[in-house]
Amino acid sequence: MIQREVPLYMKKNYLTVSEISKMTNLPIRTLHYYDQIDLFKPAYVDPQTNYRYYSDSQIYQLDLIKSLKYIGTPLESIKYAQSLTPAQLLEFLTEQEQIVEQKVQRMLEVQQALLKTKELLTEQINIPVYNEVYETNVTTQRLIAIRTENLNVLNIPDQYFSSLTKTVEREGTIISKYGGIYELKDYETIDQIYYDYLFTPLLTERYVELVNEDENILVMSEGKYASIAFLFENDETYFNAYKKLFNAVKQPQSPVYEVYMPMNFSPTEMIEYIVELKVKII
Repeated sequence: MIQREVPLYMKKNYLTVSEISKMTNLPIRTLHYYDQIDLFKPAYVDPQTNYRYYSDSQIYQLDLIKSLKYIGTPLESIKYAQSLTPAQLLEFLTEQEQIVEQKVQRMLEVQQALLKTKELLTEQINIPVYNEVYETNVTTQRLIAIRTENLNVLNIPDQYFSSLTKTVEREGTIISKYGGIYELKDYETIDQIYYDYLFTPLLTERYVELVNEDENILVMSEGKYASIAFLFENDETYFNAYKKLFNAVKQPQSPVYEVYMPMNFSPTEMIEYIVELKVKII
């Protein structure tokens, strides 16, 4: 009677690629790719069928690969880590931990920016009345502002917004809305209103490095504000709203915070803006 040799994978209880795929939640094509780039090789390949087989002891290798891949470590760096001694690997993993901490901090800042953006949108949605003065409570808000000279409220060159945009983008945050600051006075015409600053709210508490000498970090303080909101249509609608606010407050030299808020975000539609003017009263 002729005895056939028992296949190697049966002797050593190897796992098939399908089995290890299920155990590790890695697609089969990923395991094939890791084999091709010498990142994770099968313990045995059947010469007749080319089927891949893996041993239980290889799972710890995949654990390291999966952990590093999950935190965004490049595959080349993972291959490098596989060649390290335990002491060297400890140092490598410490570096990866620092990278993870930076990413966690960045995600917390992103979360903070999203929450602040939601608050700003909620304030816009909950404007109680248009074209009439109302009171609202404002929390402390940091602003990144650029000082202006001889800049009328009806004539804002793109260069100012470009400067703010570059600073905000460099810091990795987002722009929620733009605004301006000018002095509350009994102006006779809108042509007499000139900005002291243009600004955009900062949505995180992180330190901001300013490189433009005209840029400043200002604080819109917490308190009760008299406000008026209106759909911007023309010079007349703006000035009429301003006069209503001035007559209601009459606190000369107080700063007026002007904010433009978009009504839509469609790339195919003309953007309409709600303008809100605020003056602190308490």
